[in-house]
Amino acid sequence: MLTIIPLLLALLTPPATFTSSLPTNVDQEAAALAEAVAALPPVDEQEDWAAAAITIRDQARAFSAKYPTDLRGLEIDTSISVAIKDDDGVNAAFSQVMAIAPEMTGAGLAWVNYWTPRDSAQAIDILSMLLDDMPGSRLYMDRLFKLMAATEPDRLTARFAVFLQPGSNREQARLELDQLARTKPSYAARFGEQLHAAFPDDLELTVATARALRQSNRFSKAKQLMQSVPESSFTDPSQLYLWSDVHFANHEFDRAVEILNQIDMDAILDDNRIGLHRRLKFVKPLRSQAVEEWPAELQKRSDDALRDDNPLAIIRIGGREVLVELFENDSPNTVANFIASADLGLYDQYPAGQVQTGFRTIMGGRHDDDGAPAWTIPDEHETTDSRAIGAGSLVSYRISRPKATTGEFFILHFPAIHLNGKRTTFGRVLTGLDVIREMQEGDVIDSVEVIRRRPHEYDPVIYNENGEEISLKQLLNQ
Repeated sequence: MLTIIPLLLALLTPPATFTSSLPTNVDQEAAALAEAVAALPPVDEQEDWAAAAITIRDQARAFSAKYPTDLRGLEIDTSISVAIKDDDGVNAAFSQVMAIAPEMTGAGLAWVNYWTPRDSAQAIDILSMLLDDMPGSRLYMDRLFKLMAATEPDRLTARFAVFLQPGSNREQARLELDQLARTKPSYAARFGEQLHAAFPDDLELTVATARALRQSNRFSKAKQLMQSVPESSFTDPSQLYLWSDVHFANHEFDRAVEILNQIDMDAILDDNRIGLHRRLKFVKPLRSQAVEEWPAELQKRSDDALRDDNPLAIIRIGGREVLVELFENDSPNTVANFIASADLGLYDQYPAGQVQTGFRTIMGGRHDDDGAPAWTIPDEHETTDSRAIGAGSLVSYRISRPKATTGEFFILHFPAIHLNGKRTTFGRVLTGLDVIREMQEGDVIDSVEVIRRRPHEYDPVIYNENGEEISLKQLLNQ
């Protein structure tokens, strides 16, 4: 028997309410159908498997006609139609299932899964129909928005254009915008700004747009938008959390904590908002930690400015420049490795790694054929005076095993106070943080150019492939 059949049976098995009032013989007939399905041999062991399966499907259809509210006939009909790739049969069976039990979103997604690799436009049509019947389903929205963005972005634009019309369903607009911010934040930010321009007095739409901007790393724009309404309007804990976020993103830590302290954690539990309570329980102490630890970082930045001798480098990405300062006093070997790698051109013309929106962009991967040997470097977060990690910090990408830290690094979009003292922070962005925050997966680093350095050779201590500690110059001269 095909494996898809048990899967669909699990998705389509009806609740007890569908069968509790039916006569006993319906269970006997359903059991006979299930036994017939179970007796079907594997496809490759019987040439006329499809013919045998269709015979059983006909019996299942007769069962459904006799007992139209019992899903057990339809589950067999659907399973066999999928197995034999009968498009019309699949659509007819799933349509009946969803008409009887529209709340069975698992069955609806199984229908979409059938069509997605075959005809994405058909899958979008089905999802749109399912969402019309279940307008609050985030599962349907998530799948629909991902599919539209990947295959037919114009249809996604058209869907949100409808909400711009007078008399449109703004509650649904807010709901869909909020889900799109989780799914495709860059789209959500664009559509949200259009919706806010059309309905500037809609508080919830303003907040939904600000959330979309925050999700797409446009923290300052989100803050500006939220400042356009009275702060007293933010009464829901999720609104206050967002209001705190847009301050925290740009190191306004005292204000971020002050806002979070307005939230009644017990009330969130009383409202059964468990997920929000869990996130806030994690976030609140970290934000208080930032308040305590950031002054020391600010003092170090002031000291750096007075000395004015830290190395500087320009990272060029898509023709745009990011100016970074390197903390040579705090992480001398990591800085030496960065400068030596830049001098060797190892970062040039290499695509960025993961872009984790709202967290970081990973950079500094190596070309397999860049002509230089492989090496790793000692991690310095435990051996030097570690710097606090804020938005724009350059941080070594560290694998949790000895002698495994490479030249890869990441630049933070958002402060990561939970990493303080756990990673080597070796620099920060001076100008161009928006360039980093706006990066997309696959964006290429054009070049890294060191434009200021101290008057000495930058020859880091490294580990060769055998784990031996030597200088990079020794490795390159071997």
